[in-house]
Amino acid sequence: MTGTTPMTTPERPDVSIVYTNWNTRDMMRDCIASVKEKSAGFTYEIIVVDDGSTDGSVGMLRSEFPEVVVLENGRNIGVAKSYNKGVAVARGRYVQMLNTDMLMIHNAIRVLMDFLEAHPEAAACVGRLRNRDMTSQVSYGHFPSFTEALARALFLHRIFPGARLPHPGIIPPEDVTEPFEAEYLSGADMLIRKSVIDTLGFFDERFTSYCEETDFCYRVLHETPYKLYVVPSAEIIHFGGASFAHVSEYRIRLQYSSYDKFLTKHHGKPYALVTRGLYAFQYGVRAVHRGIVALVAPSERARTEAREAFWHMRYALFPTERRT
Repeated sequence: MTGTTPMTTPERPDVSIVYTNWNTRDMMRDCIASVKEKSAGFTYEIIVVDDGSTDGSVGMLRSEFPEVVVLENGRNIGVAKSYNKGVAVARGRYVQMLNTDMLMIHNAIRVLMDFLEAHPEAAACVGRLRNRDMTSQVSYGHFPSFTEALARALFLHRIFPGARLPHPGIIPPEDVTEPFEAEYLSGADMLIRKSVIDTLGFFDERFTSYCEETDFCYRVLHETPYKLYVVPSAEIIHFGGASFAHVSEYRIRLQYSSYDKFLTKHHGKPYALVTRGLYAFQYGVRAVHRGIVALVAPSERARTEAREAFWHMRYALFPTERRT
């Protein structure tokens, strides 16, 4: 593990901005540059935990951003362990999680920090994540649960689109501009009180990737008096999924392995098994439908959708992180 300490950062900055990186050198360069350009009115340090990259990420950071604290894992150990390493050396009053595939639109970190400063009941908050075309993307949601899985298995969201049914990923409506409470917050841009992390602990390292922030949010709401919020006025562009862009099947493996760990940890094995069965049913129906479409009107898109639906069904039933 190596690191460089920024000489201009105060003894205790307002915010510690923590990244984990796995082979996203160019996106990380752009993201850090946008943070430096758009952030003002508060002090901060930047910490990058490199999770075994082979694309020259560490060399780029040392050459172009010598003030950044760089921690090298040497091998890929996963998001949860990497974030824990970064947070362990963080000195700020707040910890800002940022994915490397993001660009700041404005001084969003200051907006999030000001919200926490004004709302002592809030443990953490996130902003509005936007796509390349500036449309909104998923920023919060509900915890994985039997109720949520049942609603999806019965396709109730499509039958009753206006109903407020539980869903793991929710896009904040454009007309919602005031902060509001939520259950699960996206880890892509979550700002967290360091005092809450010090008391509660951060990520459960049983989660390799996916659900580590879900589990943290669950513990905040069930083990502390704090609340969680979405602050739509803090806007950040998020390209999404850069590290997993070429390993979609493995991403789906990790997703359902993490769901299983979360459900088992908080509700027990029988609950987890039944809930995963509902996920599998939902995607089994989709796999059959999309498989028929692929036969009737063959196309690469149809074949891809059928294949991915099958993967969702398979790994919901038989969760595993093992690569094949």
